[in-house]
Amino acid sequence: MTQMLPNIVKVEAQPGYALRVKFRDGGWREIALEGFLARYKSVATLRDAAVFAKAKVIDWGAAAGWPGDVAIGADTLWRLSQEQSVFGPEEFAAWQERVSLSNQECADVLGVALSTIKCYRRKGTTIPDAIAIACRAMENEPMTLAAHFRPRRSGRPKAA
Repeated sequence: MTQMLPNIVKVEAQPGYALRVKFRDGGWREIALEGFLARYKSVATLRDAAVFAKAKVIDWGAAAGWPGDVAIGADTLWRLSQEQSVFGPEEFAAWQERVSLSNQECADVLGVALSTIKCYRRKGTTIPDAIAIACRAMENEPMTLAAHFRPRRSGRPKAA
């Protein structure tokens, strides 16, 4: 199955080094870039608010660009928006179903108690960012999940 690459239709610079981006799928996403700008030297010129404010769509929607040939690709912006999206109980339950983990297996792989997993699935619960990051990482990189997954065996353990 081929996945369509993200494509930018419109981009608007926001205060605090954020971009409001409209992707081809029709959705607007607000993307906080302060951390990205602090971590990557190749975009250091964008730390100047006057330069950052000049964001525009370039390369037929393949990137957001600024003066001085500075650009951030649509795929990078899309991924940042995914990582920054809400990860609440509904998203947690959907993730758990997509990766096919029981509540106990989920607790084991995340290193938390079974009661914590049940709490994460309850409406109104705030899921810690570290758990959201771990869940997304395990889904985006299945080898990460495989490295930490220990299947549960049914029945009682054998006596020593």
